[in-house]
Amino acid sequence: MKRIFIISVCLSLLLSYKSQQIALNSQYLFNDFAINPAVAGTKSYAPLSLSFRRQWMGIDEAPVTQNLMYHTFLGDNMGFGGHIFNDASGPTRRSGLSATYAYNIKTSKRAKLSFGLSGSITQFSIDRDRLITEIPGDVAVMNSNNQLISDCNFGIHWKGENHFVGFSTFNLFENKTNLLALTTPVVNTLNRIFYVNGGYNFKIGALIELQPSAVMRIMADNLLQIDGNLKLTLKNAYSIGLSYRNEDAISFMGGVNLGTTTIGYAYDLGISKIKTSNDGTHEVFMSFKLRKNNQSKAPWKNRNRVYSSSSSEN
Repeated sequence: MKRIFIISVCLSLLLSYKSQQIALNSQYLFNDFAINPAVAGTKSYAPLSLSFRRQWMGIDEAPVTQNLMYHTFLGDNMGFGGHIFNDASGPTRRSGLSATYAYNIKTSKRAKLSFGLSGSITQFSIDRDRLITEIPGDVAVMNSNNQLISDCNFGIHWKGENHFVGFSTFNLFENKTNLLALTTPVVNTLNRIFYVNGGYNFKIGALIELQPSAVMRIMADNLLQIDGNLKLTLKNAYSIGLSYRNEDAISFMGGVNLGTTTIGYAYDLGISKIKTSNDGTHEVFMSFKLRKNNQSKAPWKNRNRVYSSSSSEN
């Protein structure tokens, strides 16, 4: 029994601190601020977004993630933002917040180059009450501890009327965690993670837009994950999308713009080795446009496009 417990803890730590150091997010097409702090302040409005992700339905103690994000502009060149997150996997939990500052430079009449830096505080914890062992007062449980860790993230974002390109990195300090304070501590490094993304918006007539895009995640030990995305938008209001994440999942997503409110949903169909053990992943998203830039001359309906990472939002 004790051996089973130790194996379970090791698996939970592996899931939480290797695969889930930065929680997956299928709907970054709705909210590119989720993967790049340089996006702060680049929109013609200030979005407040909420998301909920339930991963691997049918598997007990599978990861569940909640996010609350907001960013806004200050004048023509600066942006500020914040992110509150909670990511639970079995008895382990990662929760915290980050604050972002970004500076934008116009590279042409319709293009901006942005630089963003965010500082984060994250608490890593284990819920002892959810761990049951054969021996009461097992040292592996009693000596477990919570840790509060600070870190930094950085990003660059270049956006024009139809294109967008971004680069970002998380866990710049690569701090270490030690949740199980045993005789020989188990030390987990919060490995640096890099994101590279880009896409282009093709206009088909007056009502349809087609946007191919890609996101590449580069993690420790040469781990590489690539998302290929294709999104179709009708009348700047209704969107459907398809995403392929190599060796992990195919994501089907859709969204609707209701004026100042955007609602989105994504379903990830697993293609990895555990696909037969779960019923897929569900993710819901909602965003509210709380403030608009009165300096913009573009009509409101043209500046608030669903999935519009590449539209002209000056």
